[in-house]
Amino acid sequence: MQDSPAARRAGAACTAGPSSSAAAPANVEMWQRCCGVLREAVVDAGSAAAGLVPLRPSLRRIKDDLVRVLDEAVTSTNGNASLLVLGPQGTGKTLVVERALQEVCARHNSALAAASTSATAAATTTAAPPSDAPSTSSAPAPANASAASVAASVRNVGVVRLNGLLQPDERTAFQEVARQLCRDFGQRFVKSASFDENLVFLKGMLHALYKCLKKVVFVVDEFQQYAKKGKQQMLYYLLDMLQDSKIQAAVIGISAAHNVAEDLEKRVLSRVGRRRVVVTFPAREEDVVGGAAPGGSGSPGGSAAMRSPGGSATPATAAAGAGAAATAATDSYEGLLHDMLALHPGMAGLALAQQQPGAATAAAAAAATTEEHNAGLVAALRNPSVKKAVDKLEVIGSPPQHLALVAEAALVAWGADLAAAARAAGTRDAAAVPFSASHLLAGLRGVVDAPERAMVEAVSGLPVLALVLLVAAHRLQRKGQPMCNFEMVWDEYRSIQGQRGAIAFTKEAAAAAWQALPLCGLAHYSDAHLETRGRDLSYAGVVLLLGSAELEEGLRLHPHCPDAVTRFHMQEI
Repeated sequence: MQDSPAARRAGAACTAGPSSSAAAPANVEMWQRCCGVLREAVVDAGSAAAGLVPLRPSLRRIKDDLVRVLDEAVTSTNGNASLLVLGPQGTGKTLVVERALQEVCARHNSALAAASTSATAAATTTAAPPSDAPSTSSAPAPANASAASVAASVRNVGVVRLNGLLQPDERTAFQEVARQLCRDFGQRFVKSASFDENLVFLKGMLHALYKCLKKVVFVVDEFQQYAKKGKQQMLYYLLDMLQDSKIQAAVIGISAAHNVAEDLEKRVLSRVGRRRVVVTFPAREEDVVGGAAPGGSGSPGGSAAMRSPGGSATPATAAAGAGAAATAATDSYEGLLHDMLALHPGMAGLALAQQQPGAATAAAAAAATTEEHNAGLVAALRNPSVKKAVDKLEVIGSPPQHLALVAEAALVAWGADLAAAARAAGTRDAAAVPFSASHLLAGLRGVVDAPERAMVEAVSGLPVLALVLLVAAHRLQRKGQPMCNFEMVWDEYRSIQGQRGAIAFTKEAAAAAWQALPLCGLAHYSDAHLETRGRDLSYAGVVLLLGSAELEEGLRLHPHCPDAVTRFHMQEI
């Protein structure tokens, strides 16, 4: 991706003068610009800053495969394609699809736009009639033609996006398809058109686009919403059009349900195709192939040299091994955080875009800021407290979406410190406040400690009766019973009912309160499908999800916890 004009000016300034070798230290204003660019990259996936952030290696390979499939569908005479992109929530399915679409559209639309613009200019120069000549039907387009029609005339690949949550039925879905096609290819959209009229319009539009060598890519997010039984009409109509030899299009379905194809009817399943792309979580650091050697340089964890069978590393193999290890480390949790928070090539140019003209040392300061920030980020990620928190994220299986929340919160903490430093100094040349481990820890706490905080809040909000049963179940767990049922918990509580201050209640009320624990997320049934089989829940096995620390904190924060419950919890096993 090319840098902005400001970035090119910054690069020229860095190499032009002799003073560039002694880069001026970055001031707070420059740090604040860089912090703003990084926040824009994390928050807005469609921004210019986000486009400079590299994809992790596994997503990069998926993106290359998608580009190959879409490019084949766009360039061949009958290249219709359909595929499903599957994976857990927050792993980057939509991101990788959008990056692939950006590359395909930039490759085909921009080339066509340049050719069409030059051809139009040449035709206007050589074939335009004199000013006193009578107008004919072959005269050029009027000067007041809308920008939308001009853009549509040079668009080679159009993208139509649907979402199963926003357009849940075929009527609204095809209305949205018609609206986006009209917007992209310069047609008039009729909002009052019926479902049949929109369906006829879609078929006719795709046939017309085929004659003009134009193609359409349909992106169907939340694909599983259209795959529900009795609601697959939209998928059938859309995929059935791909069977027509006079239509050239592609359909990409995105879903978090891995078994979404099992619910499809035969007539729909036969048209989906066999292509499946699975997006997974980042690899844990010890599972990354070609693990990084400690103390190395580059991305977090360093890089290991690839050695020859004889034990010595040649320069070529060492360089290849270092590059492979650095790339592999990027697909870890630690490497993904590094990519989200690092200043990548071109970001300094975006930060300098707001620089007032006439600042001679601005480019040198930007280069120094980038180098200092990235070095400080690597040091922060190697901090023992940070590594411990990142390891915990890996254990609980946080998706990359949660890592984006960590990065955003860390940048907010950094921005607050920068603003405080600027106010304290009162000048534009205030002392620099580089990114550090304290900012990263502030962001990590919000995500790492969230499950424990949620458990504590759930315990502190329980009714007293459910609280008593939870303590009884936890006592059984401490006695070596990892799984219990209501009858076991009831017998445990009856053992203290004769004590002074014990709470008295009936077994029927206790049975009703027992079912609240799985609903609150404090426990789960050992049989996931138990509730759908109509069995007696009193004998169903239940596994607690909270530990002693969360239970004790919840009891302490509970506004109405009786002393008898606290004594019951602390009573010796």
